[in-house]
Amino acid sequence: MKNIAILGSTGSIGTQTLEIVRNNPDLRVVALAAGSSVEKMEAQIREFHPSKACMWSEDAAADLRVK
Repeated sequence: MKNIAILGSTGSIGTQTLEIVRNNPDLRVVALAAGSSVEKMEAQIREFHPSKACMWSEDAAADLRVK
């Protein structure tokens, strides 16, 4: 099993990378990072269960903590 971190997980390339992870059981997401898209990040955390997740925007990080 290979552990990967995805920077920009809510953007175009990040979501395409997560699609590859969905189709490859040898990959495990251990960290996600995004700018400010709280809703997309929340969905990704619920699906992939990374041990770390961070947001670039402090306001977005605060919103994510509430969810």
